[in-house]
Amino acid sequence: MIEEILLPIAGLITGLIDSVVGGGGIISLPTLSFVVGAGPDAIGTNKIVGTVGAIVALFVYTKNGNLLFKEGLQYVFWCALGSFFGSSAAPLVDKIYFHYLMILVCPLILLLVMKKDDLFSDKPRQRAKWYYFIFAASFAGFYDGFFGPGGGTMMFLGLYLVAGFPLLNAIAISKLANTFSAGTALLTYYHNGYVHFKEGLLVAAGMTIGSFIGASYASKNATKILRPMLILVVTILMAKLIYDLK
Repeated sequence: MIEEILLPIAGLITGLIDSVVGGGGIISLPTLSFVVGAGPDAIGTNKIVGTVGAIVALFVYTKNGNLLFKEGLQYVFWCALGSFFGSSAAPLVDKIYFHYLMILVCPLILLLVMKKDDLFSDKPRQRAKWYYFIFAASFAGFYDGFFGPGGGTMMFLGLYLVAGFPLLNAIAISKLANTFSAGTALLTYYHNGYVHFKEGLLVAAGMTIGSFIGASYASKNATKILRPMLILVVTILMAKLIYDLK
């Protein structure tokens, strides 16, 4: 009974965060770990949540005309390529080094987000050169494949800060990439028997509502909510990384 209340609430919060800046798994994954057990069972079940949330948010952003489909598919391609190399490199390098690197990078992201008043604005932005686009996509994919936590946030930051896409276009393209990555991972985990559908669908039910509300609100008020959302996600991610060192 407690699970039937706890899981949808966790999904709702996850959806509100993930539909804007990504990183909602920081909420949903520990919750599922508590219910179905840590490890591949929680990760595999969480892919239901990630896939559903990405699809709902993508639908809202596409409906509002924010998705640049051609650029989005190109980003997915380079992101997938980066993910392939990241997941291939993971067994060869101790992840603790990437762990320490992210603990150093998170405060820099927070400083950038808090200090730059003109960072998140509706002003038109000049699109970066094509090689910045490829770098942003490849790095985000490599990060997601090699390490993972906050991958959706890295995708958005790469699209907005590095590739130079307008705010809502950057969010929408990151949701397209999330849909492909989470959906592919879901099929893999399901094939290996790690997906718990009851628990996953309970979280996904709340995620659907949260993602719809978050994406709809962000489409109208992105400049107001993006900074506090990013600060929240990066702070939680940094706290988790430090806690995992114990």
